[in-house]
Order: sequence, then structure tokens, then C-alpha cells
Amino acid sequence: MSRKSLLTAGLLATALTAALAPTAQAASGTITRAEYDKVKLGASVAKLTSVAGSGACKKTASDSFPGYSSKTYTCKGNKRGSEAQFFFGNGKLEIKSQAGLDGKESNGKMTKAKYKKITKGKTVAQMHTIAGKGVCVRTADSEAKGAKSAIYTCEQNGSSYGVASFSIGNGKVDGRSQFGLR
Repeated sequence: MSRKSLLTAGLLATALTAALAPTAQAASGTITRAEYDKVKLGASVAKLTSVAGSGACKKTASDSFPGYSSKTYTCKGNKRGSEAQFFFGNGKLEIKSQAGLDGKESNGKMTKAKYKKITKGKTVAQMHTIAGKGVCVRTADSEAKGAKSAIYTCEQNGSSYGVASFSIGNGKVDGRSQFGLR
């Protein structure tokens, strides 16, 4: 076989392998934050599958009664311990939520004094200003029919461990809790 024939055969084999192999996304069997964000409310199950890949999400619940059917899909996240859930009603995405897809961690500089200043009604920007850069990180969020909510976790590292958690509804603190902050 000539050199040209070997080169052509090698290129053809590479092209066929690439065309027939599953995509890296589908092969990973996980969903990323960017993929989660691409699946908008009102989307179909087919859109979820095309964005996340066929192996990332599994149907974990379904129900139906006259005039309405629902399906819930749970997707393994690409960060340790992360996942996403998608709830479809009559074939359209109505609720989506994720936990841990951002993969960020608090820098550990939360204090009880800062926690006391972050009260209900403060905006997310105000929370970050009071706590400091990198202290509070979004660990979960959800969206349903125009309402958005999120959970921010703020840790205190050092000789004593403490943690604060803030629930955000439509951009403002609507709930908070802490344990062990000093």
C-alpha cells in the first residue's frame, strides 16, 4: 500500500470513528451548569435530552389524570454531589432546580456580626457587600412560572466551624439561618 493510500485510510478511519462515537457530552452522563441554563421554562423533554445528552437524566417520577400528565427527570451533575431536576407538565418544563452545579465554595470568612446585618429584604448585592467577596456562594436555585429562588451558603472556617444559609426569593433575602457562627 502506498503512503498516500495509508494516509487516506487513516484519515477516513479517524473521520468514521469521530462520526460514530458518542459525543463527549453524552458519554459523560452528567449535566453542567451551562447546560442546565440552556433548558428554559416551556422547553420539551426532547430539548433537555438534546442539551444534556441521553445518559445524563433519568425519569424519576410520572403521574397523569384526565387533561394533565407530569414527568420529573433527575440529572446527575458534573460536580461532586450535584444534581438537577426538571418537572414537566403536559410535556412542557414548568419547574427546574439544581444543587451544586456551580461547584463553588465559600472562602470561609463569615462571622456572626456579618450574619446579623444580612436581614430579610436585603438584596443579593447587599448580602455580598456585607459578607465580603467570595464568602456567600449560591449552592442551589430553582425557577417556576416567573418566580426565582436561590440558597446561598456562607461558611466560617478556622478554629470553630460555623455556617449561615440565606434563602433568596426574587432577588431578596426572605429567610436565613445560622449554626455555630462566632
